[in-house]
Amino acid sequence: MIPMPTNVDVNSTRQIPEADDVRLTKEQHAALVDRVKRAKSLLVLDHCFFGMAVSKRDLIWTYEIKTASMDAFGQMRINPAFAYPLTVRQLMFLLAHEALHYMLCHSTRRGERDPEMWNIAADYVINDTLEHALVGDFIEGGLKFDGARELSAEQLYADPPEGGDGIPDGGIGMDIGACVDEDGKPLDESTIKQLETQAKVELINTAKVAKSRGQLPSGLERMIDEIVNVKTPWHVILEPFMVNKIKDDVSWKRQNRRFIHQGLYLPAHDYLPRMGVVCLAIDTSCSVDDDELALYGGHVNRIFDLCRPSEVHVIYCDARVQHVDVFGPDEYPIKLALHGGGGTAFKPVFDYIDDQGIDPDAVVYLTDGWGDQDEFESDLDTVWLTTDRTDFKWGTVIEYDPHA
Repeated sequence: MIPMPTNVDVNSTRQIPEADDVRLTKEQHAALVDRVKRAKSLLVLDHCFFGMAVSKRDLIWTYEIKTASMDAFGQMRINPAFAYPLTVRQLMFLLAHEALHYMLCHSTRRGERDPEMWNIAADYVINDTLEHALVGDFIEGGLKFDGARELSAEQLYADPPEGGDGIPDGGIGMDIGACVDEDGKPLDESTIKQLETQAKVELINTAKVAKSRGQLPSGLERMIDEIVNVKTPWHVILEPFMVNKIKDDVSWKRQNRRFIHQGLYLPAHDYLPRMGVVCLAIDTSCSVDDDELALYGGHVNRIFDLCRPSEVHVIYCDARVQHVDVFGPDEYPIKLALHGGGGTAFKPVFDYIDDQGIDPDAVVYLTDGWGDQDEFESDLDTVWLTTDRTDFKWGTVIEYDPHA
């Protein structure tokens, strides 16, 4: 639910103009679009996370809804007549509010819950988060409950706060779209999971950039941890991360390396890589046994089969690089085996990559998280799959649970 403009009596019946009642002139609509552009710019400058979240959303102007809404596909809809009276700072709040509904997967998380009560619970969380982060100006008439940012929408739905500024009918506008397609038919479970995964991957990447700039609100960081690290299997997060690296314009043909040592130079099977080099680093000092490594290998091989990297460098490292295997396209699936078992240091892997002149699209590092990550930093796009410690100031962190 997006709150009404400040000139609306919050104790009234909240009559919102219907689509046929109010239409903006071309000049008014142009002025509104200009204010929205300024609101987006201010979000990007002053609130990195929310600015990025908003800038990635499709904005559809429509008189078919009362206020504003966000669907499961990440499409934001706004009624121009509702938005026109709002100031630039109120529009900042409005845009960030809707974007958070998508980033926090409120549509896909609703399940069989009552839509109105779920909308109230989700709005409590979002509005308190935005006010605490000083994002724009709250619009009077919205739902407020101090401390809601420390709770989940599920908690607030199950146990509605007595002191909350709640509205029995769900407020001014039901702005969380149902999980349906363009024809209004319910989405199947597979599609819902795919949409939720896409949203979570975007959430991770956006939070990573905002955190590096010191602009990730602490309450939001906690919510992200709960949504991503606890409820989502690691390989479900890693897969779209890797798929995003796919390049459609790369192709090659190479000799079959399996026979080169015999002096035979035979053509390999035609292969069309869809992404560049991947470095897969294994912390051989961490508590990953052979069974877990085999399970890990099964998942990454499935991902590699989908992404088809041009080459995979598997780097085994404890306190130093102990062993390296290089797999070409004709040698997949890759095979993993533990090498080493001493102390722990992550920097030797990145030094090795630099020394060898490797230019990977991504570095994926399996570790327990206890190492020297605070003593150096790399510009390489890195994913830390960690079984224990998650305190990394750079890279994308995904908790590794072999049973998830």
